[in-house]
Amino acid sequence: MLTRALLVLVLVVAGLVLWSEWLGAQAARAHPPTGHFVVVAGGRLHYREVRPSAEARGTVVLVHGASSDHADLLATLGPDLGHYRVVAIDRPGQGWSDRIAGDAMADPARQAEALMQALDQIVPERFVLVAHSLGGAAATRIALDRPERLRGLVLLGAVTHPWPGGIAWYHHVTAWPVVGPVFTRLVGVPGARTLLQAGAESVFAPRPVTRGYLEAGEISLLLRPAAFRANSQDIAAAFDFVSGQASRYRDLKMPVVAITGDSDAIVSPIIHSAAIARQAPQGRFVLLPGVGHMPHHAAPEIVVEAIDQIVGPRSGLALN
Repeated sequence: MLTRALLVLVLVVAGLVLWSEWLGAQAARAHPPTGHFVVVAGGRLHYREVRPSAEARGTVVLVHGASSDHADLLATLGPDLGHYRVVAIDRPGQGWSDRIAGDAMADPARQAEALMQALDQIVPERFVLVAHSLGGAAATRIALDRPERLRGLVLLGAVTHPWPGGIAWYHHVTAWPVVGPVFTRLVGVPGARTLLQAGAESVFAPRPVTRGYLEAGEISLLLRPAAFRANSQDIAAAFDFVSGQASRYRDLKMPVVAITGDSDAIVSPIIHSAAIARQAPQGRFVLLPGVGHMPHHAAPEIVVEAIDQIVGPRSGLALN
């Protein structure tokens, strides 16, 4: 009897592992890399670039948040940024970017360094940096450490400060060594597969999910076990990182526009966006009524307007 139960358990575990690997492979086939790769220390980062359809007003770099990749921001903001060169980059371990340095790359400071190694090669000019959600941690580090490279910083429901309550328990478990990879394949990926739509509904609430969001944003790439675990590691590392960095925001030397929804239940508008806008010497806080955690979907025109204001009037525009 015990032997039979053990056999059943082994078969169930093997089945879940194989299913997780199949889901990841299926996602990779559905969304192959369509951009370019740039070599940095230890690996490659993937990015997509859209050239301006008219006279260029400058360059905008897009950095995505958690449970996402470059395609989300590019799909919704790209069409309205036709007067800019737009570069959307996958953070290390997400999309098609390598997880350079392995588990240590969960540190947003390391991500900021890797991103700038890439951007120094592909975007030598100064640029406006736009970051969503968890991407705000690395983006603010870039702004603090490399201010000479930025014309301005636009934060969209961004993580910038420590918050009460911490994170969901499963992110901690997924991030653990040894246990994490097993948990990812037995519980994490299978669970995420069934909750993709519900997860999208939670971040868009109280508004409906943008039609075609999961496909256009290539969200199923998260179902690859390595990407899933890297995502949880990034989330688990964010609290300590922003706790140590938050006092530095008074040193930000460029315009900072923090745009968020008043109904954002994922990243508190007051704890994060309002706080950094208050600390930054050139900070501005934009609160969108009836909007949740996806302000770039609810009001892309507001994001584009913020970028335009940073760049300044068209006449006499300097692109360096």
